[in-house]
Amino acid sequence: MDTRQEPNHKIKRALRISTAEGMAYGSVQGLGEHFTGPYAVALGASNFQIGLLSSVPTFLGATALLASGKLPVLLGSRKAVVLLFAAIQGALWLPILGAGALFPGSGAWWVIAFVGLYTVCGTLVGPAWGSIMAEAVPDRVRGHYFGQRSRWATLANMLSFLLGGGLIFLLRDHGLTGFMAAFAAAFAFRMVSVSLLTTMPEKSSAKNQTSRIPPATFLRQLLTTDVGRMILYLVLLNFVVNLAGPFFTPYMLRELKIDYLTYTILEVLAIAATLWAVTHWGDAADRAGNRKMLLVAGPIIGLVPLLWMVSSNLVVLGAVEIFTGFAWAGFNLLSTNYIFDATTSENRTAYLVYFTAGVSIASALGALTGGLMIGHVPQVMGSAILSMFLISAVLRLLLAAVFLPHIREVRPVRSLKAAELFHLLMGGRSVHRPLHQGRMHHQWRLSRHSERNNGSRQDADGPKQAMKNRR
Repeated sequence: MDTRQEPNHKIKRALRISTAEGMAYGSVQGLGEHFTGPYAVALGASNFQIGLLSSVPTFLGATALLASGKLPVLLGSRKAVVLLFAAIQGALWLPILGAGALFPGSGAWWVIAFVGLYTVCGTLVGPAWGSIMAEAVPDRVRGHYFGQRSRWATLANMLSFLLGGGLIFLLRDHGLTGFMAAFAAAFAFRMVSVSLLTTMPEKSSAKNQTSRIPPATFLRQLLTTDVGRMILYLVLLNFVVNLAGPFFTPYMLRELKIDYLTYTILEVLAIAATLWAVTHWGDAADRAGNRKMLLVAGPIIGLVPLLWMVSSNLVVLGAVEIFTGFAWAGFNLLSTNYIFDATTSENRTAYLVYFTAGVSIASALGALTGGLMIGHVPQVMGSAILSMFLISAVLRLLLAAVFLPHIREVRPVRSLKAAELFHLLMGGRSVHRPLHQGRMHHQWRLSRHSERNNGSRQDADGPKQAMKNRR
């Protein structure tokens, strides 16, 4: 009994620390990453530059990933990769916050450059972090743990976003001071995150644990394996999401003329919806399977841009933001969990590298294409941005219809009725135990009622780093 419980205790402790790290990184997002778009707008960036702010960094990140497979060997371990590039990423907040003051007139271009380097570092962290965490979390509780982890990181994200938005609003008459204060706090929280990452439990060396998948082999698998089809779907989806994704911020700040405080409140509504929904998505996926839940989440994220076209009334937009948070909370959690389930510890890092590189390139090309298209598309309701929303929505729904029916579940799950799935998503409990629930799973369930600190954004440093502009 003792030999079984000791590893259990170590795993729980490691995951509690990982939850705290996720909260620290959630604060980085709330204080920093959420405000790079408004910062560029404040510096006078054009719509084309806003598109570049999304496309150039993600393209650079994808390029850097071509060499990332050798990094664990060169640095000695996957954990070393995580720590080095997470630290560099945090340090880059300092030149980002100084770009507007140091380079007046060209600050937007410098922000694009520094955010590019920031994204490169985050992208290099992703596969190594995801591989270590996928090994650390028992597969029988993966959905629930990452859902809970996401809940706590999202809470930190929301509170820090309120703090950042408040600072920027209160200091709005003092130039860029509010942005600089928020980014300085983001730097501090990333350093806290790095210190917590030093406790990550890496099971064995990267040399013994990982295997290489040749590019030609991976390309053949895109249409012949479940994990390949899933990655191809996510790559294409990232392209169409980012056709419109970069323009939600300028749409709110420029076309709707929303002030920073209202902008922050609207964004917080989406974060709060994510906070509430993510654990319910995770619990439902543990019982019904990631594939079945993706059949729900995939189509509803296609509706998000359409809802922005309904009305410019702030109450309506608040409801849209709540729906947005609910929809993307599920999709982000389910898509990466599916890849974790569909891969083994030996090939997971290789698949995560291909996945992250693919979505990074697709995101960059999507944002760049959107930036080029927006000046030439016919306007909808007097706005070229709304035209891009419509195009993105139609393509999202088309991809869901084409791909999701052909992606199979990769682990045994129970068959649940639609009514029970809805009950689970609304926060209810299942009347069935998961098919794979065993003694260890039961122990986890006993402990998590008293330890409600097992959640964060599933991949605070992980694969969905490349999947941004979630609208």
